[in-house]
Amino acid sequence: MNIDFIKVPFSNNPSMQKYDGPLFNSNPDEKYISEKHVQIKKYGKDLFGQTKQYESSDLNKKVSQTLGLEETESLLETGMKVEEDLAVMHNGKLEAICFCFPSGWIPGNKLSADLSKLHLPVADNNLLLKSSEKLSKHMNKQTIRRWVWNVTTVPGLSNHPREERPLLSNFENLYFRLETQISTPLDKFSSLFLVKVDVIPLIEVWDTKIQESINSMTEDVLNYKNLQKVKELINKM
Repeated sequence: MNIDFIKVPFSNNPSMQKYDGPLFNSNPDEKYISEKHVQIKKYGKDLFGQTKQYESSDLNKKVSQTLGLEETESLLETGMKVEEDLAVMHNGKLEAICFCFPSGWIPGNKLSADLSKLHLPVADNNLLLKSSEKLSKHMNKQTIRRWVWNVTTVPGLSNHPREERPLLSNFENLYFRLETQISTPLDKFSSLFLVKVDVIPLIEVWDTKIQESINSMTEDVLNYKNLQKVKELINKM
């Protein structure tokens, strides 16, 4: 795996790259589809929802057209057909979401929130908050991609707040969690947000750059990402 996106020193700077590749995997791995059904059964409406604004608009049709899929009745129905988690922003607000593999938050509670509210819990979020309005408008103009990563003891795709977290025991039970985030315009007021989650044994992607980046994180970021004990462990190796 190419980990050039890992920066030293670490920063939450909302930098995104212009992107012209495929938006999603058109031949989804069945493990993602089946795991989405498991998570929906487990957490229900924690993971999805859509506003009346979304339901009364043609945004759902535009999502299907953008992905080249048959039109569905809801973003949930579309989201269950692809590996990626999906969300729709309109006029700067979250109007629909189907996130089966969230990273420590409850997606269904965030409907109608703008980017600044969505980014509020993130540690060292000054740059994110300041650029939220500009970023929201940028997402309606061109396709962009960014990466968010973490190291965790959770081996599964879901990091829902109620998901069991194995205790940290050794390096071999650590996992590298990567979100590849792509945003693409639906129209001049709206955008589709796609997140592909990968969870890989840390030993398979280990590079000293990961250690250096973690060592450069502030205490607030370490606490937010639950990396305090991970930092201790990797520095004893």
